[in-house]
Amino acid sequence: MKFWFVFGFIVSFVLFCNCSKEESRIIPEQSKFEVVEPPLDFQLSSVCPPGLNFEKGFCVIDYRYVQSLEKNGGLGQTLAQVKLDPKVIDLGRYLFFDPILSGDKQLSCAHCHHPAYSLSDGRKQSIGRDGVGYGPTRKNGVILKRSAPSLWNVVYMKHLFWEGRASNLEDQAEGPLYSPDEMASSPEVIESRLNENSYYQKMFEQAYGKKRLKISASLVIDALSAFERSLVSFSSRFDKWSTGDKEALNKEELLGYNIFRSFVARCAECHPPPMFTNNVFATIGVLDSKERDFGRETITGQDLLRGAFRVPSLRNIAKTAPYMHAGNLNTLEDVVRFYNEGGGRGNGAPSDLRIHWHVRKMGLSEKEISSLISFLNTLTDETSMPKFPKSVPSGLPVALEIESYHNRSSIK
Repeated sequence: MKFWFVFGFIVSFVLFCNCSKEESRIIPEQSKFEVVEPPLDFQLSSVCPPGLNFEKGFCVIDYRYVQSLEKNGGLGQTLAQVKLDPKVIDLGRYLFFDPILSGDKQLSCAHCHHPAYSLSDGRKQSIGRDGVGYGPTRKNGVILKRSAPSLWNVVYMKHLFWEGRASNLEDQAEGPLYSPDEMASSPEVIESRLNENSYYQKMFEQAYGKKRLKISASLVIDALSAFERSLVSFSSRFDKWSTGDKEALNKEELLGYNIFRSFVARCAECHPPPMFTNNVFATIGVLDSKERDFGRETITGQDLLRGAFRVPSLRNIAKTAPYMHAGNLNTLEDVVRFYNEGGGRGNGAPSDLRIHWHVRKMGLSEKEISSLISFLNTLTDETSMPKFPKSVPSGLPVALEIESYHNRSSIK
């Protein structure tokens, strides 16, 4: 049985709680996602997820709307040509939603990268170990230093985490899994639990084609990484316009695109298509929520990169509020006005930051600001949103609010 959840147009309100007083805004659930009843015995799927095509036994990324973007500038880089096993992707999906990987069996990857918030969590700062709930209403627990980046198109990211401390998805996965502030697990805990679970024993055998396979932490990370590599977004209205559908964008959105590319706004300098990121680090002078965050400098030791953070992709940007590493800009309008005022230069950033020379007062009119925001909304495409399993092999509760799950309308 399938249930479609459509989330939107929920009035924002103010939440005050003892555990997280800095959280002053509730972000409405943004995204549509499908909750599915798992098949009998959690049989893994041989079908590629949306956004990928099945070719010679593997899932490959569908680039039908991307080629013209490459020819029109883009990054000038070869796009990833990954080959993913559909069963390994599906295994990774179950592991992603299953709290069994965390030390206390309470926290899954999906708690901080939830489909309802376009694979982010709608919070200024994520909450790790000992937290309750998911999304902006998650409370108690360890308040982490930064916001949770969305996972869309992470297959193309050269650096992971805001300060780029990981260079591939495998290294990235180990970060939250073994961090004492987040999932607080260990390879030994993960291996012991999964090898004792008869469902997972069969699923790993299906995915990797070996009988009596001993489940290792490295195989778990391999499956999680395969799943994350499948999270692609290339079918937005902008993509369709760029490949010939001239009705896909209206006049206001086209004006916004021209502003986006203009020398005045310079948005495309750091956010060029097709990825809408240049995969580098930039200091723009966003103020930190609490303690000083030195960003990339903590990795390289270079004061030139003090306060520099990874330039995020703008794909699905309308769905992933709040914004920036500190989550302190609540709306796209806040972001555009921040840049229009000169970024950190116009907003009291520390004087020891070497703010990127592109970040200067733009002088955009109200109409231009509105048009630019309209264009950013055309980059939304969640057709590859993963299916949310109603239950997982461990039998532990998944990150769904059961009461609201029953009360929301659904299409069967």
